[in-house]
Amino acid sequence: MPRRAIWTILPMAVILAFAAAPRLTSQTASPKAVDDIKIEKWNSAPVAKAEYEGVKSAPAPRRDLSGIWDATGEGYDHPPRGIGTSGADEHRAVPRGRGYTSGGEPDERNIANPLPYTPLGEATLESHKPTGIGVRSVPTALGNDPVEICDPPGFPRLELHEFRAFEITQASDQVIVMYEFFRTWRSIWTDGRELPKNPEPRWTGYSVGKWVDDYTFVVDTVGMSDKTWLDNAGRPHSGEMKVEEQFHRLDHDHMELTLTIDDPKMYKEPWLALNKFPLRLQPRGFDIREQYCSPSDLAEYNKEIGDPILAPHK
Repeated sequence: MPRRAIWTILPMAVILAFAAAPRLTSQTASPKAVDDIKIEKWNSAPVAKAEYEGVKSAPAPRRDLSGIWDATGEGYDHPPRGIGTSGADEHRAVPRGRGYTSGGEPDERNIANPLPYTPLGEATLESHKPTGIGVRSVPTALGNDPVEICDPPGFPRLELHEFRAFEITQASDQVIVMYEFFRTWRSIWTDGRELPKNPEPRWTGYSVGKWVDDYTFVVDTVGMSDKTWLDNAGRPHSGEMKVEEQFHRLDHDHMELTLTIDDPKMYKEPWLALNKFPLRLQPRGFDIREQYCSPSDLAEYNKEIGDPILAPHK
């Protein structure tokens, strides 16, 4: 080959190499991560599904649930809060041929797949007068929901009603779960202790947890006060209820929660209250809002609205 041809080919090869360089760089660039999503710095709102487009989730870390998780169901296909979130698909509180806001039913016989109540469970359910959305709902002024007088919601209602953003932190001997609703927390002990026998009742009970594999954390809880309801539909529980949670981390950004109720006094068999409920990790720096029950605000509400409505019924 003539010497001139060699010098012609070599510069062309160099030009082609430089032209291809940007393409190679773009192919090896890091994919978009959840922490790249912009959020409000204060009082953050859960990230909508559309904003996760293009996010490539990394594999799940081993034995780690830490982070702030969204439980509002933003972007997920599941029943409205207070319908499916207080009953598994098998026990979804969907009325037959009626609207969700119909209300006035004494029990749950007119819903699809009612829960397996014992006679005591049925009687206790009928004594509860929930407000809001549901086949048994009554006007707010006529309800007897303990949360409406600022009693703590207790557990598992923290996860079956108003389940919003929450944070999980891990220490060497416990996992701490902090909830937006009522701005409260639970300690789940992982130091090998056993659950207490005949415990003094607590609003959130006594919890112990263990890893059954690298990505599944199982929690058992007992000792919940029977002053609380299971959910905003007024479903009851006794002081002998046992609750099992399974947190299963699918990958870095996604987790599922399954919650089982076992209360032979109120229900003839254990039942799923949440079944693989989807949770999504929020970006770093997410600021959880305050959501308290304020007695002074409640008193003002009753003065302006509640008492006038209730007066004709007294």
